Amino acid sequence: MASTALALHHMQLPGSTASATLTYTLVRSQRRTIGLEVGSNGLTVRAPLRASHSAIERVLHDKARWIADKLQHMQQRQAAQPRIVWQPQPHTDLPYLGGRLRLQLHPAAPCHGAVLAVGPGQWAVHLPGSAHTSASDLRAQAWAWWLRQAHQLFSERLQHYAPLLGVRWLSLRLSSARTRWGSAHSDGRIMLNAKLLHYRLPVLDYVVAHELAHLHEMNHSPRFWAWVAQVCPDHLALRAELRAHAAPQW
Repeated sequence: MASTALALHHMQLPGSTASATLTYTLVRSQRRTIGLEVGSNGLTVRAPLRASHSAIERVLHDKARWIADKLQHMQQRQAAQPRIVWQPQPHTDLPYLGGRLRLQLHPAAPCHGAVLAVGPGQWAVHLPGSAHTSASDLRAQAWAWWLRQAHQLFSERLQHYAPLLGVRWLSLRLSSARTRWGSAHSDGRIMLNAKLLHYRLPVLDYVVAHELAHLHEMNHSPRFWAWVAQVCPDHLALRAELRAHAAPQW
């Protein structure tokens, strides 16, 4: 699949007197229709290999108001996105499985970190370090610990849901993408976003079930959603929860 990033594309927004400048990424592939996607990196246009630029421009003009609204919503969402404040002392807090995780540095803590449950929805992790540890070193240690936790928990949830859906997964890869929570290949390779650990376990499970269901249907057809609903009947509410709450920026 070829991906081509175009420079500036000029278009007239409906109802405006001045032209609005729009930058988008064009991705051509073996598909039949032109699709639009607005994410943290802006607008992506997915088009068939032989689609003309004039055909693409017509779609952009027809969807100009939708594009403007989506871009504005994405900008507002990014502005409101919480940020983790990395401070070695006294501690750093971040959302974890719908609750709160406190990172604390101790000179005698094991190199892999030690997690303690300190109350309902509350955990503490002791990482090796001292008051002289830099914020960047703390972040690096926390991310390494986070990835280990994510791989372990995601593997457990995949092992739980795969038999229920009658599928087999081959491997698990972690990502830290801003907007994409997971993907599945027909051969059983699964990708899940490590930042799903910020969300409640039912939300995480919805994404796991979603990707495993793709091993039956590599699309979002009614048959695909029927597979998801078999093991996750409240998937619509969980999907809305995932979309409504942005994960913090690391």
